[in-house]
Amino acid sequence: METLRKMKGCGSLRNRDRISELPDALLLQILSLIPTKDAVATSVLSKRWRFLCKMIPNLKFGYCGGGLERFSDTVCRFLHSHKAPVLQSLHLDMFLENESTIEIGVLLGIAFGRNVRELELEVYSSDEPYKFPTSLYNCGTGTLETLKLGPCVLVDVPFPVCLKALRTLRLYAVRYKDIGSVVNLLSGCPVLQNLEVMLYPHDDSDVNTFTIDVPSLQRLTLATDGEEYEYFSSYVINAPHLKYLTLRRLIDDDSSILIENMPELVEAHISGVSDVIYANIHGSLTSVKRLSLEILSPLDLTKFPTNRIFSKLVYLELHAHGPEWWNLLMIMLDTSPNLQVLKLISHWCSEGDMRWSQPKYVAECLVNSLETLVWEKYGGGTEEDDKEVAQYILKNASRLKTATFSYIIVQPEKRLEKLKELESMVRASNSCQLVFK
Repeated sequence: METLRKMKGCGSLRNRDRISELPDALLLQILSLIPTKDAVATSVLSKRWRFLCKMIPNLKFGYCGGGLERFSDTVCRFLHSHKAPVLQSLHLDMFLENESTIEIGVLLGIAFGRNVRELELEVYSSDEPYKFPTSLYNCGTGTLETLKLGPCVLVDVPFPVCLKALRTLRLYAVRYKDIGSVVNLLSGCPVLQNLEVMLYPHDDSDVNTFTIDVPSLQRLTLATDGEEYEYFSSYVINAPHLKYLTLRRLIDDDSSILIENMPELVEAHISGVSDVIYANIHGSLTSVKRLSLEILSPLDLTKFPTNRIFSKLVYLELHAHGPEWWNLLMIMLDTSPNLQVLKLISHWCSEGDMRWSQPKYVAECLVNSLETLVWEKYGGGTEEDDKEVAQYILKNASRLKTATFSYIIVQPEKRLEKLKELESMVRASNSCQLVFK
């Protein structure tokens, strides 16, 4: 703001007002990137800047005390004076404490009247959660395309809703009144493509099964905060057109996941989940081309059917996490005949009850398709196991072009020792280039 004043006040040709020479479209982009209260302050510069302030497409307001009614009145007056035909986005960041929240509903109603396309409502409260106005769930003739709610927001939807234009929904640690609220909300979004759900445990929640039944869905992220709390006893996912799936930090062995249908899935990131949960979803991932896996506990091999083939998988990222991590590696190598890129990331782990032993057979992908091996933090897992696995891959990957190793070891002499160790290993591919980082 001070910079703008100085540039406006400068009279020399060399230091003339260059900002005001910019086109309106570019100035509106700049004003959208700074806090709205600072953007509004530029209205004192000239009549042109007053006009621009009423055309800003992206607005963000924050409240952290000092009178919610006064804050709401100020924002409402600004929205009423807004001249843009469509309000691209409105972000409200609010810290509430023992205050009546009726003013927020009025404010949101005005924003919907201004054809807001993206609404982000962040509420933090030491008291009761803020109940998102039920009436706003039925804006089917509106323009709302993106809705982001959380964390202290209550989703209470007693009847089916109508959000016909909504394509992106983000629910960050919100509370759900009951199972029906989840079902009614998601079933009322017929063109929903992107859904991100961050789950957080609430003692007063009546939701045991979290059901995602959205035929139009293409991207799904389902995550928890990673703490060892019981969230929901089961998850049900029915998304036949899903293409991108992320499951993160689902660690409760007592929970179950049922994935009914995902034939179009292209890419999946499964991280920080238990072996029990992964066993539940393993068979639903066979259509993927790119897969990232991080399983936190040893695998019970008896839970994995041998007839599941990842025929389309060309890129696999596997975190070596927990004892006997190579059980998962061998399962994936054996069932991925067309794998081209293998990325391994070692994490520190304690000694397991079993030791790696060279398989009696060679995975088909090693002989026919694997071209790239990347191993990050090599030596960061069980050191002897890392060495044996590397030896197995290099000895049998006949089409390998590059094998890149980065070390977790910092001592120069130790790193040199590991480098020489890798260089001395037998390589099936004469053209394989070893790269050390």
